[in-house]
Amino acid sequence: MSERSERQNRRDDAFSWIENLTDRVRRAAPGPMLVRGGVFLAALAAQLVAWPGAVVLGTPVLVLVVIAVLPALTPRSWLVTLAVLAAVLGWLASTTAYQEPLTYWRLILLAGLLYLLHNLAALAAVLPYDAVVSPGVLTGWLRRYGVVVLLTAAVAMFTRLLPTYLPGQRYLVASLVGLGLMVAVAAYLATLVRRR
Repeated sequence: MSERSERQNRRDDAFSWIENLTDRVRRAAPGPMLVRGGVFLAALAAQLVAWPGAVVLGTPVLVLVVIAVLPALTPRSWLVTLAVLAAVLGWLASTTAYQEPLTYWRLILLAGLLYLLHNLAALAAVLPYDAVVSPGVLTGWLRRYGVVVLLTAAVAMFTRLLPTYLPGQRYLVASLVGLGLMVAVAAYLATLVRRR
């Protein structure tokens, strides 16, 4: 008798989960779904940039798609960290095991995509499925993201290219200039936090 009631309880739990899911899908608003779609696209693009061409062009790409879908479905979970770690592992695999050339543009693109994934997952985590989101919220969020990524890319390329133009003590000068620019970026980020 208890086995039958246990099966019935499991069946009831499964039906309530399905009803809950269909209710969420029916009530879903375009804004939160757009943000979750952005989480998926950022996670997928990060995986495609990070992993070597042999993986991206082969059957293992299906695993990368699944890894990209998971944070979009549950942006408040550890699966976002899993997607970031998978991209880092892909980067390490492509630059060491597959010996693909290390390019700064690819590294900056990967860093920007991982930051976008983290940023959009944080936004998706606080947005209810049925929230009405004005376009100004999303464009403001993406504008701040763009400024941070552009400043970071500019600082990275500046510190990369400056030593080639400086004679003698170029590494010391480049390090000091890079440190100064890093402090400026940190100060800008601190002003963004205070505005909230």
